[in-house]
Amino acid sequence: MKKGFTLIELMIVVVIIGILAAIAIPKFGTVRDQAEQSACRSNMRSLASAEAMYYGKYRNYGNAAALAASGMMENAEQTECPAGGTYAFTITVVSGHPVYRIACSVTDPIHGSVNDGIMSWQGE
Repeated sequence: MKKGFTLIELMIVVVIIGILAAIAIPKFGTVRDQAEQSACRSNMRSLASAEAMYYGKYRNYGNAAALAASGMMENAEQTECPAGGTYAFTITVVSGHPVYRIACSVTDPIHGSVNDGIMSWQGE
């Protein structure tokens, strides 16, 4: 009696592996996008924390260059979104109180922004 696998058994195994791969491969792209979003939001939180410390010391808001020069966040100018987006710092005055905003330029999926230290984005 010969031992081994029949052609049908091997084909069934190959089909099962193919089905599992077809299910798993699209999920990897989604997981990568979610990881980029999380890393981007973490970067914005770090920038916002440095911005809050900068304001506490100098009583005004700065940009990435000011954060780096002051030592609040030395790598602020090199901080980048992992998805290739850029961070924009804007300061507006609302009811006599300055409000800063740090936003990521990536819009699909939305990476969001930090408004005056409060995270805000869709989908959370």
